[in-house]
Amino acid sequence: MLSNIIPIESIRERDIDLLLLEELTSDYTFCEWFIKELNLPNLTSINGAWRSITAFGLGETDILFSYNSNNSKIYVLIENKLDTSFQNEQFNRYIKRAEEYITNKECDQSFTILIAPKLYCENQNQFENYLTYESIAQRFELIGSKRSIFKRDLIQIATEKLRRGYQPINSTTVQNFWLKYWQFKEEKYPNFIMKKPDIVPHNSDWPMLYDNNLKGITFYHKLAQGNSDATFKGFSEEIEYKLKEKLPDWAIFQKHSKSFSIRLFSGKIDRTMDFQTQIENVDKGLYNLELIRNWIIENKNCL
Repeated sequence: MLSNIIPIESIRERDIDLLLLEELTSDYTFCEWFIKELNLPNLTSINGAWRSITAFGLGETDILFSYNSNNSKIYVLIENKLDTSFQNEQFNRYIKRAEEYITNKECDQSFTILIAPKLYCENQNQFENYLTYESIAQRFELIGSKRSIFKRDLIQIATEKLRRGYQPINSTTVQNFWLKYWQFKEEKYPNFIMKKPDIVPHNSDWPMLYDNNLKGITFYHKLAQGNSDATFKGFSEEIEYKLKEKLPDWAIFQKHSKSFSIRLFSGKIDRTMDFQTQIENVDKGLYNLELIRNWIIENKNCL
């Protein structure tokens, strides 16, 4: 029976690009949902969406979406990933393009986001603001029209393609760095829980640490960024507001699409270089995580 055959054998990134382009160009309600999911400034009108935009000699943006939020013109630079790896410096080029758009007064605010399957999003360490294929598929399913169900099916085929083919490839260089990082943490900062590194792909750049007494909070040492973050997931806006109000002068509040972080800059670290030559920044990063952790414990009544 034809009804048992999937409508298309394989989906490529270009197919998802065009699907997203259609929605961002023609469906105001999709744009409202899209912006809300990513915690971007409120939408008041749409300017347009364009595919494969090259600018400033800094590479290509998969989709550029422009809209207005009251009197501010917003650019959203979208990187769509299905199953290919990030190019060298690709994320940094996105950041630089976003900054250049503001510098050249083409927009008032700009944001860089990743759209990819959940598995991809959770195994990359660059884009903090992302939207998963699964959440977009769920949005189409809730609409329930024949058109939206067809689009849901296409996205699910793409997601399944990644799930079937995903196998992390170990990087010996990065794995060695992580092992030394883990050993250092175990000796000097034993209060943090960190899984002993096993397979460590090349892009792995955010060691994750936990405190069993602080549920819903993940401590990230974002090596290349140089940031020490305590990230809160699943907390109410009321708790977010209370913590923000009590935030000490030495910390920064950072909002993400579905979470928020308390952040300290600790110095940039290159996971592909020698561990010992960067041990001061490693120590500072872990020290700052402990500083944030102790502050959270002191203010646990807010949680």
